[in-house]
Amino acid sequence: MREEDALAAVQAAIAHARDQDLRITVAAVDAGGHLKALIRMDGAPFHGVTLATDKARTSAGFGTPTAVWKDRIGARAHLLEGLNGRDGFIPIGGGHPVFRDGVLVGALGVSGATEDQDCDIAAAGVAVIR
Repeated sequence: MREEDALAAVQAAIAHARDQDLRITVAAVDAGGHLKALIRMDGAPFHGVTLATDKARTSAGFGTPTAVWKDRIGARAHLLEGLNGRDGFIPIGGGHPVFRDGVLVGALGVSGATEDQDCDIAAAGVAVIR
């Protein structure tokens, strides 16, 4: 993901959260999971920095939104046991991949609101660079 795209996506996500009076952290990573941009809003939980970054890295690593892991794991706890604790992996909604011309270029991760709100905010951020 280009740095201008990363900044635009993070700023759009922050604006979307602000419209809802939410305080969140947003991280943008490239396709290799390397951090490109991060903003922790004033008043957002400090753990959000790690959580948002891990959501972005998980989404970039698998090329899917992190919310899919709830269905993928389902009743198969062994999947979670096998993946849990892996560096940068988190099976919680709020990570959203970014594709350009069908090619994965990065992902956005959001943390600090409810899981559904994090997903919505991440999608709003990604929408500005599609």
